Amino acid sequence: MDENHKQYLHRVMITGLGVVSPLGCSVTDFWTELLQGRSGVRTITNFDTAKCRTRIGAEVIDYDARRHFSRKETQRLSRSSQLAILAATEALEDSGLNLTAAESSKMGVIIGSSIGGFTASEPFFRTYFDDGSASPLIIPVVMNSAPASNLSIRFGFKGPLMNIDAACASSAHAIGYSFHQIKFGLLEAAVTGGADSALSQGVMHAWSSLRTLSERNEDPARACRPFSLDRDGMVLGEGAGILVLESERSALNRKAKIYGEITGYAAASDSYHLTKPSEPGLAGVMRDALASASLLPNDIDYIAAHATATLWNDKTETAAIKDVFGPSAVEIPVVGIKGAIGHSIGASSALQLISCVLSLRDNLLPPTINVNIPDPECDLDYVTEGKRPRNVTHAMSNSFAFGGSNASLVVSRYLSHLSSGN
Repeated sequence: MDENHKQYLHRVMITGLGVVSPLGCSVTDFWTELLQGRSGVRTITNFDTAKCRTRIGAEVIDYDARRHFSRKETQRLSRSSQLAILAATEALEDSGLNLTAAESSKMGVIIGSSIGGFTASEPFFRTYFDDGSASPLIIPVVMNSAPASNLSIRFGFKGPLMNIDAACASSAHAIGYSFHQIKFGLLEAAVTGGADSALSQGVMHAWSSLRTLSERNEDPARACRPFSLDRDGMVLGEGAGILVLESERSALNRKAKIYGEITGYAAASDSYHLTKPSEPGLAGVMRDALASASLLPNDIDYIAAHATATLWNDKTETAAIKDVFGPSAVEIPVVGIKGAIGHSIGASSALQLISCVLSLRDNLLPPTINVNIPDPECDLDYVTEGKRPRNVTHAMSNSFAFGGSNASLVVSRYLSHLSSGN
């Protein structure tokens, strides 16, 4: 892009964060527990797992919908929608954004959600197959766009409203799309991220049939083992991660707290396999994200890995990182947080990116937990010893989804002297 066009681009700031997770229902609790290397994976309590090979999951801790929503609301809001609203409430309060009615038309709501509709549909369809009755609430409750729609209605935002479903990369693409909307001046601000719940009997059975889930039920906290030689699969979870993004101009005009900025985003397809990522695909999207951010490989201080703890994914991601970063790959800390929070599918990318933003803020990296046995094919620096001080200026967050939909985001420390003046 030539310099004449660059002057019309807007820098995109992160001014609010909100989290609902298996480690806690606030950004502070999530980050504290993540840094301590604690796991949110437990024996499932919300439904009967007697017929499941896998009886563990990463449920949102101490969550009682009745404390946050009326009985009427709980009937009309899926669990994914509830988690989205709670995380958005925290993010908006954190941002201090207070929009007038006119300004609300410029506030986009772009959320990633992929599997929550499946989990929400089970009780409805169970009733239908048992006694033939059907609730008029089925469709509005179970549609995957429900978290975004309910969030928009709750807060009165009238800008672009959409759900992005790209499986495990859904919220990365939602954040990336929001980034582009603001960067090119189409929006001033957006509430973005993801919300999803992958925990229900039917969904658990479906994933188990793929043989992708860990079946270590005796010690749930140690079941998900990214990059460890003895890894045997991922652990399903749930959660919501919401970010408030806005243009630099908007953030500075209202003297907002700035966590950092989104500087790069890339999306690409493997065009390879429905459930297995390919090394060229993963390497390609990372290179494109670096180009988007106008950075070189040696500018990246930290990589938040997709790291599902499946045999194929972890070694393929490791190989792709080596391909992109060359000999210096061994010097870049690479962390997979799914050992701690499980895999919340559509919400996972947003929670992962929020952890990157907090690393920028605090110059601290969380550990990759449960790496018990070194894997010769996974031989990077996975920060296995516990939280680590690290000066982070640029971090990359990777998300690689079933179907081959890949996304990489780059988040950077905000340096005001680089301002374009827009």
